[in-house]
Amino acid sequence: MQSFDEKGHYKTGIRRSWIMAIVFISIAIAIGIFGNIYASKLKNPDAVTPNSARIEYQVTGSAPNVTISYLNDLAFTAELNGPPPWKFGFRASAGRNLFIKVDNKGSGTIGCVITSGGKPISTQPESVTPSATCMAVVPQE
Repeated sequence: MQSFDEKGHYKTGIRRSWIMAIVFISIAIAIGIFGNIYASKLKNPDAVTPNSARIEYQVTGSAPNVTISYLNDLAFTAELNGPPPWKFGFRASAGRNLFIKVDNKGSGTIGCVITSGGKPISTQPESVTPSATCMAVVPQE
């Protein structure tokens, strides 16, 4: 039977405590750094980053009810219902796909516009149609 080495056991315990402390401190620092970066983007979504542009989706028309499907600021498809006019703005990196589709759920006109830096890059003029689609790619500025 092997005897219990109290000194060796104590040193191993201290070593493990230091390793765990270093791991937890490293994780806390990483969370703090990345959390701060994320929070600063939430506080100022219009902050300019290299090769990005201010994008705005616009829905126009006289239709009393439309369904709007679009690629949002996180590049996921979002959908909502309501009457025009409607606008949604965000910053996007150059080369990213942009998309908005408007489905007319009744009578009236519908149209859509995508702007980059205030300049139209895709336009579907108002008309009496069942749907209007605008697609574009974020240009290099």
